[in-house]
Amino acid sequence: MMGVEVTVLLTVGDEAELITPRHDVSAPLRVPAERIASQAGLPANELPGRRFTVERLTASDADGFALVVDPRR
Repeated sequence: MMGVEVTVLLTVGDEAELITPRHDVSAPLRVPAERIASQAGLPANELPGRRFTVERLTASDADGFALVVDPRR
């Protein structure tokens, strides 16, 4: 099954704000930035503006992040 696409709007402290099909820019989903960075294999400071797919998305969490387009490849 294909993952759901999300975008990291910005990082605030240790959290990343995500725009998802369930969360718009006025009420983004916040998840630990380090979770995204470790699952996607890139530094947390490179998360803003990047698109990812997630394996699981709920009203209060997201998990299973994979980078949609990796400019390093």
